[in-house]
Amino acid sequence: MSKMFKGDVLNNIDGPWLFKTDHQADVYNSYDPVILSGSLMQTLDAFYDEIYKKFHAPSYAGKNFNALWDILTDLSWLINRSRYIVFFQNAEVILIKEQEKALQGFLEILEAVGREWSQPVQQSEWWDRPAMPFHSILQVKALSASCFPRAVPVIGAV
Repeated sequence: MSKMFKGDVLNNIDGPWLFKTDHQADVYNSYDPVILSGSLMQTLDAFYDEIYKKFHAPSYAGKNFNALWDILTDLSWLINRSRYIVFFQNAEVILIKEQEKALQGFLEILEAVGREWSQPVQQSEWWDRPAMPFHSILQVKALSASCFPRAVPVIGAV
């Protein structure tokens, strides 16, 4: 089992940016998480619908990983956020009706998005922003039987 982390890691811009836990979302309420339901994300269409709904994505957002990357690394329409904590309830069923490579691609995007937000954008443009924490937490019922790689660290209680 991977090392346990304390909650302060969620305020840090450094990685890891992706965790798994068996805790309920309310453990992370003080971080104002964006909560998504894995039960509503079993197919690719439903997956994008749930993410885009919870992030209030523009109506033109495409249903592919490139578009997902664009949406999650922009979020300029969401104001007054000092960090993004994304909590996926029942994560073991995310994309369960799709090929395994879809889930792997999604996990890679979550890591890459966290890495992207850890870097400031300073181009003297309106979209400039400071580095900000962006962490994703995958809630699974049984950590040992998780469908997620062992390399995904376990986050402990905060």
